[in-house]
Amino acid sequence: MSGASPPAVAAGASGRLELAEWITRPDHPLTARVIANRVWQHHLGRGIVSTPSNFGVRGEQPSHPELLDWLAARLVASGWSIKDLHREILLSRTYRLSSESDEQSAGIDPGNHWLWRFDRRRLDAESIRDAMLAVSGQLDLRRPSAHPFPAIEDWHWTQHTAFKAIYPSEQRGVFLMTQRLVKHPFLAIFDGPDTNTSTDVRPRSTVPLQALHLMNNPFIQEQSAALARRLLREACNVPRRPERTWELAWGRPPSPRENERACRYTGDVFRRRGRQRDQQ
Repeated sequence: MSGASPPAVAAGASGRLELAEWITRPDHPLTARVIANRVWQHHLGRGIVSTPSNFGVRGEQPSHPELLDWLAARLVASGWSIKDLHREILLSRTYRLSSESDEQSAGIDPGNHWLWRFDRRRLDAESIRDAMLAVSGQLDLRRPSAHPFPAIEDWHWTQHTAFKAIYPSEQRGVFLMTQRLVKHPFLAIFDGPDTNTSTDVRPRSTVPLQALHLMNNPFIQEQSAALARRLLREACNVPRRPERTWELAWGRPPSPRENERACRYTGDVFRRRGRQRDQQ
């Protein structure tokens, strides 16, 4: 681990300064590689080393060792600029590849080990929540204030009556108050990080509770209603509303078939509501 020149620690010193200086040495064999691998994993869905917390003999070997070394060297040369590392990856051809499959390539490399296409990825829990707030126009981009914790004299929690509060917020998911005893209800359902440990790779589950939550949870219904109000404001022309909905939700216009289905659905809803009013 320490290489040919282990850091010397003065007698009576804690060694923390020497440890910090050793970890951030430009020629340290691990630090820059670990950082580059984590950023790559964040953007591509899978690290060059697929065990991001284990670069040892029991971890996986890098799929592209030369690429990992090159990114690590670029990171050090840029003065450890994470922003430059993001830009390097996002402007690469590999990141901008289509996710469409190719029969010949799939036959050679079905697991996409050599990155001949961009792996389709699910949104993480925070992105799902933030996207709904953004599309509905409810996302609060102001600087967040302190969580409304009760005064310390009102703290009466014990082992059997633990603190389990949830504070609703319309700000980004990264600012949500989370705790170790109970996961945030939304983040827990959509595979948010484990708050008791460092989460290097999140699990991916597909369970009925996720669909039920998206259909029935009051937060989701509030965002749906807010999106409807936004559409009424921004698209007064009824035929224009499906197009504006697709633009907001998916960043593209609807196909002719999607537009026809949306218009037919909304027409059926209006007619059904009209019959209900007549019956009343």
